[in-house]
Amino acid sequence: MIESLSDILIISDVDGTLLREKTGISKENLEAIKRFTDKGGYFTVSTGRAIDVAMELLKDIPINAPSVHINGGYFYDWKQNKIIEPHYISKYARFCCKKVVEKFSCCDCHFAAENSVNLLTSGKYLRKYIPEREFHFFDGSFDDIPGEVYKYIICCDPENMAEIRKYAESVAGRDIKIIQSSPFFLEILPPENSKGASLKRLCEIIGIPSENSVAAGDYENDSEMILAAGIGAAVENAQEGLKAIADIILPSCEENAIAHLIEFLEEMYE
Repeated sequence: MIESLSDILIISDVDGTLLREKTGISKENLEAIKRFTDKGGYFTVSTGRAIDVAMELLKDIPINAPSVHINGGYFYDWKQNKIIEPHYISKYARFCCKKVVEKFSCCDCHFAAENSVNLLTSGKYLRKYIPEREFHFFDGSFDDIPGEVYKYIICCDPENMAEIRKYAESVAGRDIKIIQSSPFFLEILPPENSKGASLKRLCEIIGIPSENSVAAGDYENDSEMILAAGIGAAVENAQEGLKAIADIILPSCEENAIAHLIEFLEEMYE
């Protein structure tokens, strides 16, 4: 039961929800989050990005609960500055990704490991869609990847996604989960990974019931989180399927969606 803002956890997707496409987080969103956390509310994010990639984007945001990364691959504890409760993908997933890349030359593949996100291919398609980011190339092949991997990501032109996804799903086993996180990203994950499962676990860590959670997102990988939350919100720029399952529709990410959500909660519970 929610009696005040201090009983609430807000968990937001990052790209396309919390952040504007080209100019990052708005002043309005930032001020609203600070106001919410100053009143005792919990705020965090759930993203497909690894922490080393997300850190610069999130450093000025008053996050006061563990954040979710790699679409449920692990939590990042901001107080202890460390990854907690990691989930790693199977060696069979590496075999499947290798088959996808060998079959389709019209894609890139990169993987997220403990310390970095590494490219296995040329980066032609990745740079096309994320031109401003620096990428680390892995000096080796799929078979040379050492240690544990959180996920593999296929990047391709949206018009090729359906064919590539269909093939990836045809070779994937039960220990592999395949989702889209954007029109050009196909993510290959451990089966237990989801933003929804992570939301429920995060509520346990914080010590609040999951019905006190509020989740906001814009794409397929946010669907389980929106369904798991007490209040599930989709931004106006979200996929139509996501808006169909949400409890409320917020303005677009370009129009301070999270500030709007916090104002709604303030009106409800203050």
